[in-house]
Amino acid sequence: MPTHPLPAECAGSAFATLTEESTMTRYLSRPLLLGVSLLLSSAIAHAATVFTGDKIEGVPVITRLDVADLAAGKAHRFMFRTSETSIGQYWYVPVMVAKGARPGKRVLLVAGVHGDELNPVAAVQETMALLDPTSMSGTVIGIMGASPPSLMNITRTWTINDLGGAQINPNRTWPGREDGNTVERHSWLITNQLIKGNVDAAVDHHTGGTGTDFAKFLFVYGDSPESIQLAKLFPTDQIMLDPGYPGTLEYSLVKAGIPAVTTELGGARKFVPEMVKMGVDGNMNVLIHYGIVAGPMRRTSADTSVFIGNDLESVRAVAGGFLTLQVKLNDTVSKGQRVAVQRNSFGDVVHEYRATADGRVAIVGSDAASERGSEILTLLVNRSDCGAKACESGKGPPKE
Repeated sequence: MPTHPLPAECAGSAFATLTEESTMTRYLSRPLLLGVSLLLSSAIAHAATVFTGDKIEGVPVITRLDVADLAAGKAHRFMFRTSETSIGQYWYVPVMVAKGARPGKRVLLVAGVHGDELNPVAAVQETMALLDPTSMSGTVIGIMGASPPSLMNITRTWTINDLGGAQINPNRTWPGREDGNTVERHSWLITNQLIKGNVDAAVDHHTGGTGTDFAKFLFVYGDSPESIQLAKLFPTDQIMLDPGYPGTLEYSLVKAGIPAVTTELGGARKFVPEMVKMGVDGNMNVLIHYGIVAGPMRRTSADTSVFIGNDLESVRAVAGGFLTLQVKLNDTVSKGQRVAVQRNSFGDVVHEYRATADGRVAIVGSDAASERGSEILTLLVNRSDCGAKACESGKGPPKE
């Protein structure tokens, strides 16, 4: 007799094959069979999380996430498969989902877009460990390592095998390209198969890159009031209203209608408890703000005398030599104030550096030996000619 196989999602189940004159028709009327069929088809259509059938260290591999079809009141772990490597295998991103017992907002927490920025990993891990899905109203998604090869090598960039090797900054590739290079496709898959349809707000955690140290700092798109509100929930010392930097995860999310912020949790390549705590406290405040978890707010920017600026002003070396900084992170400086002294190998002063504007010290270079053109420090400034919003020009490339 001819058979009518169901969609592949049901292969191997009790409904694997229906015949035209199956035994079931002896007991069920055709209208009832049609109703069963429609219900089954509806279930299949809404079960959008796609499992490959593989597991890595016991964790199921997926190529698409739909939090709607996950069991409520539980924590879930997945390895999300992304683009191919140069030897035809795949990259995988660890994902945790805490789905509350009751519906509510869905918040995304991201770490590891840059692989040498490690405080964010601890901040997301510690936040997820605090959550009890049975008492939550809503969902929290944690991405633990958004750029796997960068984390493996503790580097800011992702090396791809193109003409002997090309260095790609992952935070200039969002929202990605389906037919792009490895990193662009990786970003596209995360955007379209992991984030899309699952997220109402997001926090992308960063630190300064190797060779720099950041103050407690947040970037937030200056034309997104809800994003600015989220930024102020972190116990940060500085907030920059940015003009929107194309290619960054934060900006791609905001342009897609998802409020988002970028944190800067200190320096690279290590866990610093004070900076990790800032990330955890801010994460929890965001979840409390959206009603996902209950409880009193932790410290916010209202407790830190936060400085809000709209542009960055860098001081760069004009000679080579050894640097001694005269200021520290989050110091308030005035235009013309001496901020660093540079000496040659004999200890002779070769240059004195002065602040080019009034502002707060946001970033300092952590390498005492400095070459011409390298960043000595960067100030967060508030330019009056930009009003209360971000300066559209933005001085130089984004720092996150």
